[in-house]
Amino acid sequence: MKVHLIVALFVLLLSSCKDKPIPWDGPVLVQPRNHLTVTALLNGNAQPLLDMSYFAQPAWSGEANHSFSGTLSFEPSPLVYPKEKEHYAGENLFPKFDIGFIAHEGELIPLRKEKIFTRENGSFWDVMVGTGKVWQEKEDHSWSRASFPLTLTDRWVGTARNCVATFVYNTDSISPLYLQCSQETADIDDKGIADISGMLKVTYQPKQFEAADSLIAQHLESASGKLPVRPLSTIDKDNEVADFFEKMIYTNAPTSMGAILMDEVLYVHPPKTRHGIYPYPGEMRHGLYSVTKSMAGALSIMYLSERYEDDVFDKLIVDYVPALADHEGWQDVTFAHTLNMVTGNVGGESLEHFYGTVIVAETAEEAIHNVARLGDAPELPGQQFNYASANLLVLSYALQQYVEEQEGEYVNYWDLVHKNVLVPIGAEHFSTLHTLEKDQSQAIPLLGLGALPTIEEAAKIALLFANNGRYNDQQILDEAKVKEAMGRTEWAGYDTKNDYRGQFYRHSFWSKKIRTGGCDVEVTFMLGFGEHYIVILPGNVILFRFLDEHDMDIDDLIKRVEKLRSFCN
Repeated sequence: MKVHLIVALFVLLLSSCKDKPIPWDGPVLVQPRNHLTVTALLNGNAQPLLDMSYFAQPAWSGEANHSFSGTLSFEPSPLVYPKEKEHYAGENLFPKFDIGFIAHEGELIPLRKEKIFTRENGSFWDVMVGTGKVWQEKEDHSWSRASFPLTLTDRWVGTARNCVATFVYNTDSISPLYLQCSQETADIDDKGIADISGMLKVTYQPKQFEAADSLIAQHLESASGKLPVRPLSTIDKDNEVADFFEKMIYTNAPTSMGAILMDEVLYVHPPKTRHGIYPYPGEMRHGLYSVTKSMAGALSIMYLSERYEDDVFDKLIVDYVPALADHEGWQDVTFAHTLNMVTGNVGGESLEHFYGTVIVAETAEEAIHNVARLGDAPELPGQQFNYASANLLVLSYALQQYVEEQEGEYVNYWDLVHKNVLVPIGAEHFSTLHTLEKDQSQAIPLLGLGALPTIEEAAKIALLFANNGRYNDQQILDEAKVKEAMGRTEWAGYDTKNDYRGQFYRHSFWSKKIRTGGCDVEVTFMLGFGEHYIVILPGNVILFRFLDEHDMDIDDLIKRVEKLRSFCN
């Protein structure tokens, strides 16, 4: 039953989303509020879907009357989740977990920003929590008010449901929390695009944390290292780029995030949900599917190549993946062939070749043995581009064995990437999907999908590639390999034979030429199902478009960006 449900989750291209969420034209918050009042929250009254302004700190609020320091303990709670098809097991159940918070200067800081795994308690969802706000409203009298961003994410492909939770509190008690999720990066073909809401059962245990001062200091240090953020309208005076982000295809709020990084300043378009502007845009997490191949896969192997000053790209898969040692098709396949989708093996994105091999497997060993059952192809390694996400799980497994050979047993390669790449560049909370192991410390990234970055984390990682793998005065990634990926060498990459996604493929990055501004420009980009784009452009410009649905044609968007800064010089 479990396998059946998981496989069903990933049937692609079933149909367009016919039963779309209802467009929103409801009221915004005014004073005094008429929804999410103290009485309604304390009584746990059901709430209608609301504009996101009801969850944000209003301009007319004041400083919270009460400090907040303690642990919230969530109990399993039913979610209102109308969808066209039957729910997967636990999909309409909010999970059980505990998380600590500290309030400081109006911010509600979670003690843990990493993914919270809830696998054992029957819910479909794991959770990531971001920094929120605490404040006071005149009509709340003896109660203070809080809200915080929360992302629900599954354990199989890494979708992201962007939610906000709110509650009122005093010195030692708390109301139930109301949760609303009005935006997502999820598979529209799976008919799961829908608004989610619920009144959550929670208890509050006030506590003074011994490490409070250091936790606050860490938070402030992290905040001080963030990229400057400005409204997109600052540079997009005629709204040409904004209009593209606003373009509707199926749903009334398709773009989860649209932004331009120019000269290391992030210009962000307001992140519109189906119920208004998301109140915590910097904390919003985005499920980017195959962008993970670049953002985590290329990042990992290029870091290890720099760390060991070894020809990691030329290592043979069969030397590090015993289950494939006797497989005829994997002989002479290198790590580079695997990253570049030129293994010469049968594979693809079908149920049999990806979802039926990697996604339904709980462990890395099980997934590798599933891959070993796939057949050979007539082409030799390096001859024919054949996009197959299962290749990245093979690469991940091989990287883990390679690192253990270098460092010793049980040294996890992703821990090295986190410590030596993500932390230094300021993307320490970047999350990607791992295998499901009995001992989760031994899990490895799938690498083919599952990245859940904020826009800040996505920008920091993209900027590292744009800067040839260098951060400040330190070379973190293999410079030669980054330049190959970015199209800054004589190597064009692997010809995709007119694949609809791009003309060439280089170390998990796509490329194509477009005509803009009187010249032909080659653009290099990360791409994920949905379609999510991170485009690295000439002139210190990086373009981000995270979408809930299918729109492959971004040439017009790139041409509009070119009007803001010419690529032809």
